[in-house]
Amino acid sequence: MDNNNTKNKKDQKEDSKTKVGFQKFAFFSFDKEGYVMRLRKYETAVRRRIKQLRENKKMVSNKEALQSIEKEIKTLKGKLLNNTDNAVLYYFIEHIDYDNKVDMDKVKKTQKAIADELCLDNAEVSRAFKKLKELNLISFSKSGHALEKIWVSPFILWRGGAGAHYKLMKELREEFRGIPFETKLKAA
Repeated sequence: MDNNNTKNKKDQKEDSKTKVGFQKFAFFSFDKEGYVMRLRKYETAVRRRIKQLRENKKMVSNKEALQSIEKEIKTLKGKLLNNTDNAVLYYFIEHIDYDNKVDMDKVKKTQKAIADELCLDNAEVSRAFKKLKELNLISFSKSGHALEKIWVSPFILWRGGAGAHYKLMKELREEFRGIPFETKLKAA
């Protein structure tokens, strides 16, 4: 069995030498840790921390410490993706254009208009924008209240050519400061 694993790794290493651009990116990224795997790992870490805090809460009798733990649990629950976050993300994915830019002619220009179109609360949509940006899933720029540009992370899906993907990955380093779900949680 070990010999087969070694052979497979050797074959993968050789295979990776022939890939370029998006193929190489996909070979190294999607095979092991695509969007779903990163989402699962991220949310599992958040839930694990919540579970740990609940256990710690049972051993604490100090009212201030209990309130602090409850506050942290509430904050952590807010970091999990919810239906509103997914609705906003999928709204953008539905309208994605070439090179992962959202076609601004097909989407509403303000968060309030998007909330109305999706039948969601304005505050929830605003929180979804903030959370999706914080988790490196989307990036956007605004002019006042109007959205000017929106990008969906090229790490979770790509629409375009291989050469363009490689170029865009370099250009968007400022927009996407990391890989999706790459955030640090407070240690115990």
